[in-house]
Amino acid sequence: MDDELPDDGVDFLHMVRDLPSAPAAIYSAWLDLSRITSWWGAEGFVVPPDRIVADAHEGGNYQACMVHTATGDEMWWAGEYRVLEPPHRLEVTMQWRQADGTPAGPVRLITVALQPLPDLDGEALTRMTFRAGPFVGDRELRAHETGWGESFSRLAGYLARHGGRS
Repeated sequence: MDDELPDDGVDFLHMVRDLPSAPAAIYSAWLDLSRITSWWGAEGFVVPPDRIVADAHEGGNYQACMVHTATGDEMWWAGEYRVLEPPHRLEVTMQWRQADGTPAGPVRLITVALQPLPDLDGEALTRMTFRAGPFVGDRELRAHETGWGESFSRLAGYLARHGGRS
């Protein structure tokens, strides 16, 4: 992944998390619909199992909806699986959508790299490097940073509860 950002007002979100699981368990948590609904979404949101469909292979598409638990507001998005290299790398596009599927924002690229780290007291540990963008302007970049950060905290909790099983 290129850490050099262009100096043209376009930014990419970079986040790194060390997670208490093997790469295969984290990779599966990104692709398995029975797992992704347990952690995807910012605090206060859920992704109901009946609001996500996916054809998880390179060139396949997905569509999902986060529902705000207090208001019922829906946030739809969709994308394409571009690169799937289990269990170390995945690359998908993401685009906000209206409920009818009409595009409601630019297409962004999300890349996730999973690197095993030395075991921590006999427990698997993986460095997850996340990159998303491009973003024009700081406001939306910061909103995504908050949302993904909360999602990754939920992912860490999910992995801890399930013993990092793949």
